[in-house]
Amino acid sequence: MDLRAFKYKSKKRHLFIALISVVFFVEANGQSLPKGEVAIPYQIKFADVTFQFNDVSRYLLAQEVGSLSKNEEQINEYLKKFSLIYPTIKPILEKANVPEDFKFLSLYNRYQKSLNAAMPLDPNVFWVMEREKAADVDLRINNEVDETKHLILATKGALVCIKRNQVLYQNWATTLFAHIASRDVIKLLEVNKKWSGKFVVIDSPAYSSLIQFLAFRLVLENAFAHYKNPNPDIIYEYAFGKGKSLNLIAADLKLEPSELLSFNQWLKTNKVPDSEAQVLVVTKASRYHEIRMLSELSRNVGLSNVDLGFPIVKPNPQLNKGKGGVFYLINNLKGIQIEMCDNAVNAAYKADISLSKFLEYNEMKEADILNVGEVYYIESKKSKADIPHHIVRNQETLWDIAQMYGVKLKYLLKYNRMETLTRLQPGRVIWLQTKRPKKKPIEIIEIPEQKEIKMPDMPRFQDDFITRHEASDEELEQEYKTEGLKREPEVFNSGVLNKNENVLVIAPRENIVVPKEVTPKPKTVKKEVKVEVIPEEQTYAQNLKEAVNASTGSEPKYVVHEVKKGETLYRISVNYRVSVDQLYRLNNLKNNIIEIGDKIIVKKY
Repeated sequence: MDLRAFKYKSKKRHLFIALISVVFFVEANGQSLPKGEVAIPYQIKFADVTFQFNDVSRYLLAQEVGSLSKNEEQINEYLKKFSLIYPTIKPILEKANVPEDFKFLSLYNRYQKSLNAAMPLDPNVFWVMEREKAADVDLRINNEVDETKHLILATKGALVCIKRNQVLYQNWATTLFAHIASRDVIKLLEVNKKWSGKFVVIDSPAYSSLIQFLAFRLVLENAFAHYKNPNPDIIYEYAFGKGKSLNLIAADLKLEPSELLSFNQWLKTNKVPDSEAQVLVVTKASRYHEIRMLSELSRNVGLSNVDLGFPIVKPNPQLNKGKGGVFYLINNLKGIQIEMCDNAVNAAYKADISLSKFLEYNEMKEADILNVGEVYYIESKKSKADIPHHIVRNQETLWDIAQMYGVKLKYLLKYNRMETLTRLQPGRVIWLQTKRPKKKPIEIIEIPEQKEIKMPDMPRFQDDFITRHEASDEELEQEYKTEGLKREPEVFNSGVLNKNENVLVIAPRENIVVPKEVTPKPKTVKKEVKVEVIPEEQTYAQNLKEAVNASTGSEPKYVVHEVKKGETLYRISVNYRVSVDQLYRLNNLKNNIIEIGDKIIVKKY
């Protein structure tokens, strides 16, 4: 049906439409639209349905497009945010079998309460998830959290709403409108009766929220097709935040607290509550692997950290073939980092190898989804790993382990006497270098549960620990030089950060895996030491001065710290300006678990 031939019986209507057409002609010819103007169509396809506009609704659509297009700064903000969240929501959409045309609804925030007007929602709310819909899908809004502002939970909740409506209406057009308008509006307009086919007529201003969304989609889709973010970010889901403040999480991940606050508006309290909502970390692609490693270190659970440190990733721009892409050495093999919108085809193109080779090297199929920020192999993996065993963590597959260590799946199957890829039990020991002896049973190591970390109340972003942690390298060097101290290399729990090479290598104290240039210090055992406990309330300078003045004999003396509630080895190391490695050696520690009341030697004088 061509609505341009739609006839009106009333002469007044003819005159009105003529006037609107003159105004629209000016609008549609780019008088008020910026560069890259958006053509105003007579019909728009959405999923498998086509929306058709008469002259009135098309004029309203043009007005909305013109209004949006004038604000280039706002469009750029939308594009930047969408380019950030799209890689996260895309696999969720695909898994739910919801048409990708819904993707721009993730940023849209107008909701039609009545036939007369559509109201704007809080800009931090995703997917137009107003309170009524949120309650229908069990998204929590209380004094602790607002899960409509949590990207992942809001996305999953919205897709439940959308799929329910599709089951009810059997029409993607009605499903879309039902998501951005109240039930009363849907009922009054009787869209479930009118919109039964593949063509839907938009012939009234009563569909205001729908017209506004379609205009929003037109503008963003047109702009996004030409958008290139020069410094793309990646969203990382931090899984160990329960009971921690954003201050502490920021310190663990070496971030500014404000960086966490901006994308975690769903959190209303100072500490992360026990819920499905995880803290979302926005990081540059170049820091993704470091953030992931620091995240694992912060979990404080002991055995599950036994084989951390892989993959060992090191930037290698020399691999660039001039076709784009960011390249690394991953476990001493060539690799390419996946950027937003990359798939196997263009990753292979950038690496200057065939698609079949890329899939073969990573033991994948072309339909498999690539994870943004991950490094994939562009040469054949090895037959053995660099360490003998791996302990399976939650949700890990044998393919994950093969990618982690750069070992072909067929060898892992052989070493572990497995015929096919099966689900792995957490704690299972996976053999990485040799075949498990036939008489040796499968080993399952019980991984200790993570202890709840209860931090003392502290004002947001005012913690002295954070202030010290955020000091620049130059400031710290000057402090150490002023006090006549030698600065130790930075060590995080059982990992070493080699800043000169941008390589973060993490491993247990008993079996550190490091680049050849880094040599771990041998452990020493202290016997019959004389300990002097210095009160904690004294300042660091006082501690140092009194300890030095007290050292009059040949016997060594130490500053001792009594562990308080919420403290970790890392926090103690920062407060006393020593490395975690020193704390391990001075106290003969085998792991990073400490209890309230423990006395920790922090420095020798």
